[in-house]
Amino acid sequence: MKELSIPAGNRRSFVRNLGLAGAAAGLAGSVKLADAQSSGPSDIDILNFALNLEFLEAEFYTYATTGGSITNFVVPITGSGTPGPTTGGAQVPFDPNNSAIRRLALELAADERYHVALIQDTIVALGGTPVAKPAINLAALGTSFYASETNFLKLARVFEEIGVTAYGGAAPLISSKTVLGYAARILATEAEHVGGIRALMSQYGTTASLIDSVDVLPPPSGTMYFSTNSDAITAIRTPAQVLYDAFGGAASATSGGFFPAGVNGNPALGTSSATPAVTDGTVFTCAQNPIPNTNGLATTTLTWAAPSTTQYVEIRVGSPAGPLFAVGGNSGSATTGNWVTDGMIFFLQDATYPKNLSLTASNTLATLIAVLQGVA
Repeated sequence: MKELSIPAGNRRSFVRNLGLAGAAAGLAGSVKLADAQSSGPSDIDILNFALNLEFLEAEFYTYATTGGSITNFVVPITGSGTPGPTTGGAQVPFDPNNSAIRRLALELAADERYHVALIQDTIVALGGTPVAKPAINLAALGTSFYASETNFLKLARVFEEIGVTAYGGAAPLISSKTVLGYAARILATEAEHVGGIRALMSQYGTTASLIDSVDVLPPPSGTMYFSTNSDAITAIRTPAQVLYDAFGGAASATSGGFFPAGVNGNPALGTSSATPAVTDGTVFTCAQNPIPNTNGLATTTLTWAAPSTTQYVEIRVGSPAGPLFAVGGNSGSATTGNWVTDGMIFFLQDATYPKNLSLTASNTLATLIAVLQGVA
């Protein structure tokens, strides 16, 4: 297990030890010039936006594992913007006989504290000023997440799923290849985090709730171990779409949810999107797979999220031109009757008008095979 704190001396040399400081120093002038020529957010703005999220994750895991703040581990929280307290956190009563979830939590806490330090030092190396930790409400979704280790996994998944898609959404906005390279490595770490969390949720039968329309639930609530779409890649969320979730689903908001006073940094990155994220691939799942059944017949709810270019979809049974079950927009859900059988295949068809798309495999966005519990 790696050390859990980051001593002051280590913080000062953290970026240098990773080999980023020299490159960052050489890039500082070009980054500033690019920032001045661009009307969009600078690399420093993007890193500071990410720092708000890393503060949130680091505080959550540190409270969950120790009952205290990241300040107890000598992690700096001062900087530009409006500082605020962290409220609502508590230590999780991890089962002493179950080391898996507790060890996962300890590694998550250590990793997120290191991410805070890495981003802070990178911003400084680029000639910028890191933002201060904003006010954070760790009980924005309630205090039940601290009541047990399996409940802890539920909120941990939310943070890590959003983290993966946030870095994916920010990547095209980053100008410096050096900064992009390290952002990609943080994204990879967040992806490993959420993979471990999803596996443990499946192992311990921990249920989950959807974050938004592009979320993919792990078993037993959902059907997929990995949160990927039909192209086997994760969805992305823009900064504004990330804040839509972080602010509690509030549209065009500048505060709320986990950030009761908003986030620090460039105000252009501080407002939530008017609409939730839409996947650039297709996600097609059912509420549970294998599906509980009675005498070989079952009822289930199908959920889909298709690219924004897909205006309408049809769900067909058995083949692309099979019996029509449901129609809808590019995202939605529909519940079957008690007629689903083991091995039944559902086809999500692109039915966008006025394309008049034919009911053929070439216009199939995704398929789903129903598996019934206890059926040989």
